[in-house]
Amino acid sequence: MLRPPRDHDVVEDVFGRISVVVGDLHPPNGLIAYVKYVMVDEKTLWSRNGLYYRRVLKTYGVRSLHKYLPQHQELVYDPVLNTYVPMVNLRYVRSYYYPELRFQEILSKSDDELELAVLEFADLFRAYVGSVGNSLGVTGSLLTKTHNVGVSDIDVVVYGCKCSTEFLESVGNFTSLKPSYETLVRQSAVYGLPPEVLGRIYPPFKRLLVKGRVVNVMFVNDASNPRYGSEIYVNLHPIELIVEVLDHDCRSLYYPSITYVYEVLDVLHPKGSNLSYGEITSIVSYEGLYSYTSYLGGRLRVRGILQKVIPTNKYRVLVGGIEEPGYVIPT
Repeated sequence: MLRPPRDHDVVEDVFGRISVVVGDLHPPNGLIAYVKYVMVDEKTLWSRNGLYYRRVLKTYGVRSLHKYLPQHQELVYDPVLNTYVPMVNLRYVRSYYYPELRFQEILSKSDDELELAVLEFADLFRAYVGSVGNSLGVTGSLLTKTHNVGVSDIDVVVYGCKCSTEFLESVGNFTSLKPSYETLVRQSAVYGLPPEVLGRIYPPFKRLLVKGRVVNVMFVNDASNPRYGSEIYVNLHPIELIVEVLDHDCRSLYYPSITYVYEVLDVLHPKGSNLSYGEITSIVSYEGLYSYTSYLGGRLRVRGILQKVIPTNKYRVLVGGIEEPGYVIPT
């Protein structure tokens, strides 16, 4: 590898499956990554060099992942995260795709309208944020060159805290497409929240319109990876609480989103526990929908799984786990 694995990198294995890397904490012999495309015999929307691929996940979210992935990928128990995760063994990796290298390739030579829209986004980024440098990448089907010019969106990666926060300060200069009520109703079935709540928390950077194309922006940490196994997380029980959290911390934008707790204001569930809730130090979300709400910070209502962190013996609340998907919403 040219560098340690990062969130939204993409790998292709010897079986022709294309998987997306999740986060930056991985065991020594594998990558936590979910299969997004599998090779098929019939024609589909996604192809490359005469080979066709079918998308595995119909919708995002932890429920969808655990519903569709087992048909194509084994979920492996991870003793550090204390849960079952999609894993790609390093010995089966045939190709590794780096978003920042593909972005530089598009800057040098753009072959179609979708890639030209990437150039337009880069120009807007320069105008509102500053020099591009190594701060941008492209992921998804554009990264693997399996995209369909007619239907594919553009998935842009912004690397690092400085560029991520500066981009968010300027995102109002972009045209943001709001989800329709029908879309919010469909998402309501996925996330278990009312459409009105989902409309309030919908991130303004998820569907930008650039040169007639939809651009989805995501943020990735470019700092050193944590050491796998330096902390172990033990599930305790579901919890729902009101907290005051640190605002405008770029770590809330990454995956998983990490938001630091100033104060636990109220515990809604369970009542009467002996735990000192002042020892809850962070909210960690594996559900990207809530990252922008966490980034804005302030007073939040949070539901998830209470976890004990070993060896610090502090506590955190995990949102987006299969045991309790939970939520992060403003109060």
